[in-house]
Amino acid sequence: MEQNSEKCPLCITATATTTKNQDNGLYDTWLQCDGCSTWYHAYCVNISKEQCDLIERYHCTLCIPTHGPSTYKPKRRKSEREHTRLNYADLNEGKTADQKIWSKILRAKGFAKDPFKRYQGHQVTIDLLKETGMREPFVIEQPDGLDMQMPSSTTTISDIANAVGHNHPVEVIDVATQSESTGWDMGRWSEYYQSNERDRIRNVISLEISDTSFAKDIIRPKIVRDIDWIDHMWPKELKPVEYPKVQLYCLMGTKDSYTDFHIDFGGSSVFYHIFQGSKIFYFIEPTSKNLKKYQKWSSSPDQSITFFGDEVKECFSVHLKAGNTMIIPTGWIHAVYTPEDALVIGGNFLHGFNIGTQVRIFDIEELTNVPMKFRFPFYKRINWYAALRYHDQLNQDNNEKSLFTYYELESIALLAYWLRKEYMKIEDKSKNIQSIDIPSEVNDPKGLLTDILTGVEKELKQANNNNEVDMNLFKNKLNFGKSEKKKKKKEKKQKNSSSVHNTPRIVLKLNTPSPSIPEPITRNNNNDYDDDGDDDDLIINNNYEDDDEYGSIEEEEEEGITDDEEISKEDLEIMDSDDEEYQEQQVQRKKSTISRNNNRKRSRTLSNSNNDSDNNNNNSSSSSDDDLGTSKRKNKNMNNYKRTTFESTRSSSSKKQSTVKQRLLERVSKRL
Repeated sequence: MEQNSEKCPLCITATATTTKNQDNGLYDTWLQCDGCSTWYHAYCVNISKEQCDLIERYHCTLCIPTHGPSTYKPKRRKSEREHTRLNYADLNEGKTADQKIWSKILRAKGFAKDPFKRYQGHQVTIDLLKETGMREPFVIEQPDGLDMQMPSSTTTISDIANAVGHNHPVEVIDVATQSESTGWDMGRWSEYYQSNERDRIRNVISLEISDTSFAKDIIRPKIVRDIDWIDHMWPKELKPVEYPKVQLYCLMGTKDSYTDFHIDFGGSSVFYHIFQGSKIFYFIEPTSKNLKKYQKWSSSPDQSITFFGDEVKECFSVHLKAGNTMIIPTGWIHAVYTPEDALVIGGNFLHGFNIGTQVRIFDIEELTNVPMKFRFPFYKRINWYAALRYHDQLNQDNNEKSLFTYYELESIALLAYWLRKEYMKIEDKSKNIQSIDIPSEVNDPKGLLTDILTGVEKELKQANNNNEVDMNLFKNKLNFGKSEKKKKKKEKKQKNSSSVHNTPRIVLKLNTPSPSIPEPITRNNNNDYDDDGDDDDLIINNNYEDDDEYGSIEEEEEEGITDDEEISKEDLEIMDSDDEEYQEQQVQRKKSTISRNNNRKRSRTLSNSNNDSDNNNNNSSSSSDDDLGTSKRKNKNMNNYKRTTFESTRSSSSKKQSTVKQRLLERVSKRL
């Protein structure tokens, strides 16, 4: 550390020297320009100590024209992985000094117009949710009829700070890097928010206010209160002490704030009321395909340089203004942009209309190792409490119309199957040990879940005129056992594999011949014969996908297959891939191979006509049969050559050629 008495190139006035002597602490931090290696006081270049910690490469004003603006360190993600630089659009070179980069990115993108419903407050009822299953976001443009109470539009940040407490800690997000800034409280945030000159764009999205005096005059919409599991499933005697504190948040965003694409924890739904400013939401539907892409994107080291909206087919934009309220259902992937300073009241809640997606989001969080800090609190436990409540409701002696809609019955069944899966994990890990996630009220978890499924089946049969119901349809929706089956299948393949190669297995299967005797294939009058090099038609038979009988021969001869093989690529597939893009590539390869084979035919015909005398004395050039290890045929024998049919091959057991295809034929013959 340099002595405080030393000056930097910007310490040129007596005033600066006097100030430096009065408060040496301001001059303890130095910055070196990465362009010219000159040292500056951070104070002299108007950069705070906190900002210094964020800088990756600093360029002074003289070096900016040559080296570009200063860059900031990449954000620290929840998974604590290292990242490449944030480089959307202009950011390829790490130029994150532009605080308004997100607004530029969003303006450069195209978004679909939203198809979501707009309702009046009195229309949003339980009956509406039972009818629609609460599958899409919807907007209530006016608060009338929602039976809620929200802060006045004249509420200020100072009012919020006074109600919450100036010393109340606040998690602040640095928008440019999408990383958390530490050391903030409501007092400091209030000063920043009301300042006319903000050094950086910052955002607050996770200030939970349930236990503060600010929440006393806030009442959530009635529709939320009517379905929230915390209100209806969580034991009332526990709530004063321990419960999921996610019901009421105050969000405070400054102009040009942005929150990247995410799914609310545990697949919880959200109510969102704007009482000052405006917001723009970008929504992506939680289809299976989109959720898989989201899981891959959120786990990728390239997340910080990939705009997720570009990875999907449709991304809808919704512009909300002051006074608007929105309900965001389970699992919807969304990003949020703030075109002007905005104050919002929101809250998360679980419900019984789409439990399948809720637990699927939880499973994604498990697979991507989301820290517990960013999870829905007591998630498994509240699901068990919900199971207890549904069990009691299903076992009520009620001969009248069912209390549940199909959406709810489907959700209850999926809840039971998911809890059964979770309970099996506990049993595998610790026999006869009650998990802390299972409430003490659940004496017999297996029996409880079995009773629930029986009750659901009974309700569905009653609604279906007592016709049988296939409960496996619900189980399959959660893909239970799929991963385990894949794992076992992989282990089985590895066990039967003797190859040391890492190349994909090419599975060659024989097409079963027709019962009628096939016509023998003979050469034509021009002494030309099928020049694609095949002695038999080889195809892929999907019925043999799991058949391991061919394992050794497939891998034994894998390396012998070269680009010159003339076994038609139309008859080959890679069995280990179901990727559509990959299959399209294979189709292109097939087309190019057909063209190549046709060129070979023409060239060979021309060669044969020009070299008749040589053909009587010399062997023919290597064909695909040779590439596969088959013996070469001599041209002097080709005049009498007749292609062997499948039936004749089966009957000729006396000839045992050491060729790949012959061995393959013999194996198939034994199977038949």
